[in-house]
Amino acid sequence: MQLGFLVNSILAAEATDSSIPAQLGISLGNLIFQALGFAILMFVLWRFAYKPLLRILDERRDRAQEIVEKSDQIKKDLSETEARTRGELEKARTEAQAIIAEARATRDRIVGDARDAAAAAAAAENERARAELAREREQAVAQLRRETADLAIAAATRVIGRELSTNKDLQVQLINDVLSQANSNQAGDSRMS
Repeated sequence: MQLGFLVNSILAAEATDSSIPAQLGISLGNLIFQALGFAILMFVLWRFAYKPLLRILDERRDRAQEIVEKSDQIKKDLSETEARTRGELEKARTEAQAIIAEARATRDRIVGDARDAAAAAAAAENERARAELAREREQAVAQLRRETADLAIAAATRVIGRELSTNKDLQVQLINDVLSQANSNQAGDSRMS
């Protein structure tokens, strides 16, 4: 009720007043009604538009903050994973180098063992060959003595025309003694020269 009285008094004052706002075409009653309408509009907008809009903006800001935090966490996890991966790679490199060094040492040891075994086998083969040659030489010398003794007996028998004795073993023994003595004399002569 007071509002109506206030508005009527303002309208009455306006009709009798020839002030500057009236001269400019500004009506004080219209201005008050417009201000009152603007205030009601602001209240309605604040109540039904501004609050929901702020709530939506707050939710978006919270979601954006969560995304940023998740992004930061992902970056942190990624850097930790990269650090762990680098550590694992370095560990794997170190282990690989140790395995390679061990393989080289094993290879060198096996090659050395094979060389030693080959050298031992070659030495054993050489020794066996020397023994075989010495045995064959002794057999050849013994056979040569027998043949020389037989030839000497055959030659002596032809020269004399008869056998020196009926004991052939005794003749062979005598010839072998003579050949041994000749060999020892020849060996002594070769040592002196």
